[in-house]
Amino acid sequence: MPASVLALFAVHISDGVLEWPWLLGGFAVAGLLAGFGAWRIRDEEIPQVAVMTAAFFVASLVHVRVPPTSVHLLFNGLVGIVLSRRAALAIPVGLFLQAALIGHGGFTTLGVNSCVMVVPALLAWQLFTGLQRVPWVKTSFFRGGLITTSIWLWTLCLIYGLVLLAAQTKLSALLVRILQTLPALNHQETSMPVSPMQWADAITFHPLVLALACVPAVCAALLERRLNHAPEFAIGLLVGQVVVLVTAFLNCLVLAWGGQENWETLAQLVFVAHLPIAVVEGIVLGFTVGFLARVKPEMLCGMLPEKERCTIDTLP
Repeated sequence: MPASVLALFAVHISDGVLEWPWLLGGFAVAGLLAGFGAWRIRDEEIPQVAVMTAAFFVASLVHVRVPPTSVHLLFNGLVGIVLSRRAALAIPVGLFLQAALIGHGGFTTLGVNSCVMVVPALLAWQLFTGLQRVPWVKTSFFRGGLITTSIWLWTLCLIYGLVLLAAQTKLSALLVRILQTLPALNHQETSMPVSPMQWADAITFHPLVLALACVPAVCAALLERRLNHAPEFAIGLLVGQVVVLVTAFLNCLVLAWGGQENWETLAQLVFVAHLPIAVVEGIVLGFTVGFLARVKPEMLCGMLPEKERCTIDTLP
């Protein structure tokens, strides 16, 4: 497979891939997001933004082999949880460094890539903050529900992506057998889907498949209850997986709708390739926020409170 095509497996789109309206629109939206992130920033927040920018950059060097290429950790979820809306400042700088120093992404697509990464980071901030405020967040029942939701969602995404790809290959005959094996709804004969998306919808959202997807989810919840991790682990797992899935989904939409060529099949491959990353990053984020909650919980609250402003006596 050509190197130019392999480069598209990353969520950082390279130069020469998108149409110019998407490039201009990406810079416009990224500028608005950066303005939102920079609004009333305080001096004591700048070092934290710089540290998270460096961590975001280093994360791109950790690769996970997914044949025929490799993908790397994203870490935009952790950046969003720690920096809140300041993530809109850190991520574009990190993407610029990745493009300039290690050749990930491109300069003309910097705006689009920033939007693809920043929007899920802001979602992580809001989702993590909202879940932390739930009164029963420390109960084992709630933690088990978060673990179950995480694994169930990931399993459905895996099934959907694999069926979507299989429907475009010689494996479509196998899909016919699977669909015929599944019990028909409302006791009516099921008509065969036509497009790959119809195949994915018909199989993934069948009630029996939805129920079977609960099996690994419940097993994971029981395992987590036995291990008894910190409450923040379950939140981090869910947020980490959701952020990676949303990031990969936005990247696929941009490739499919704004590409100079027909990248729809490749976009689907990109999404499937990042499913292992969703699991790894969810686990890493879960342990990370659990550790920060114990040793430095104020880092998980986003911006520093006003009372923590640096107070240094001025010289006479």
